[in-house]
Amino acid sequence: MVRIGVEVEPRDEAHFLATVGGRPWQYRRLDEGEYDVHIAVSGATLGSTGAALAEIHHVLARSGVSARVVFATRLRPRPTPFRRYRVLPRGWSPAREWLAAPIRGLMFWRSKGTLQATSLTEARSRLDDFVARNPQVGRADRLMVVGPPGPSGVTGASADRAEDPMDGLLLPSAIVLLVGAGAVFIGLWATLWRPEGSSTRHTVAFLISLPCLFGVWQMFRRIPEGRINTWLPLGLTALAAPLTIGLSNFSRDVYLQAFGISPGDVPLSGQGRLFAVADTLPLVMFSLLLSLGVFGLLRYFHFTVRGDLRLLQWSMALLAVLLYGLTSVTVLLERDTRRGLDHVAHYQAEGGPARGHTGLTPSVVCVETGTDPVHRIGPPLTTDRPVLYFDGANNVDLLWDREHGLTKVTRFSVSLTPVPDLNADCPEPGSADD
Repeated sequence: MVRIGVEVEPRDEAHFLATVGGRPWQYRRLDEGEYDVHIAVSGATLGSTGAALAEIHHVLARSGVSARVVFATRLRPRPTPFRRYRVLPRGWSPAREWLAAPIRGLMFWRSKGTLQATSLTEARSRLDDFVARNPQVGRADRLMVVGPPGPSGVTGASADRAEDPMDGLLLPSAIVLLVGAGAVFIGLWATLWRPEGSSTRHTVAFLISLPCLFGVWQMFRRIPEGRINTWLPLGLTALAAPLTIGLSNFSRDVYLQAFGISPGDVPLSGQGRLFAVADTLPLVMFSLLLSLGVFGLLRYFHFTVRGDLRLLQWSMALLAVLLYGLTSVTVLLERDTRRGLDHVAHYQAEGGPARGHTGLTPSVVCVETGTDPVHRIGPPLTTDRPVLYFDGANNVDLLWDREHGLTKVTRFSVSLTPVPDLNADCPEPGSADD
């Protein structure tokens, strides 16, 4: 909450009251033309005063009210003597408070309700009244009230010294420390003890996702505050399904281009499409998390209210949309291009069995041409060593040789014999007839 002092010209006082009254603000008249306006600002405390000033300046400028802001200060919440106590079905509860506090937090799903009181003794004394007003919760002798006990011999308003770790900063601080310790451990593991086969990219993505999760949470908390907080997460989430399907096709096309195969030359089967979607979906979800998280963090730290309010809000929304699309496309393009080139380099250097990618696995075959001429597109067919076979579209067989490249032939125009890998021996032409 931010308190802003405003001085208004007498002729504009009625207009000012109408403008302020139409906003979710609180105001108090101090003297003629002098008002205190209280503006609730959600998000980080740091920068909240600037956010409130930007908002009131924007509203006053649009309404044309002749007013002057004379001061702005952030109001600190007053401490309350009341604590929250849960009403749970009667059962076992740890005697030690350091163990009971987290268990109470985990047992929220069994709660029949809560009581506000200054001490555990006072809360238990109100259980009968709670049951009388809410008969659906059951009998009082089958319920218990749990919460932080007050200091011995102290009741009333001073009982708030017994802070409940679930209501204060202890639990959030512990969570932040645990998450931070986990991030540091994973970072050290990635740099010092990273095993073969794991990717530093995955580690960096995990570390980036931690603050983005907080940003997404803050964004969904602020959905009721305005239209941009509502349609942006809904719109980007709705785009996830078509984006995943489109990028799954794009993923296969990018991979096949390393073999010289054009998009659409290899049809996508039902099972292959399922594998392709399953491979692309985590990337789309990470891009969604990143874009919404960055937008939520910018809103949380009040970067969208510096200068022109609407312009920056729309700029941040456009940034989130671009980040969503560009992250998915660029990461997928780089990943599948590198994977295709790596597979091609492996085949050329070592041969070996066929390798798969998102449900697409070629076959290793030996080619025998026979006596009739073969209509082909590309270099001459290789018959003395195995090649990779891709089932092409439009009755076309795609044969890739690790030295000569891709050759397209009409289906059934050559004989294909499966072999285990590219290092196997092919029979001599015509040996099958001897």
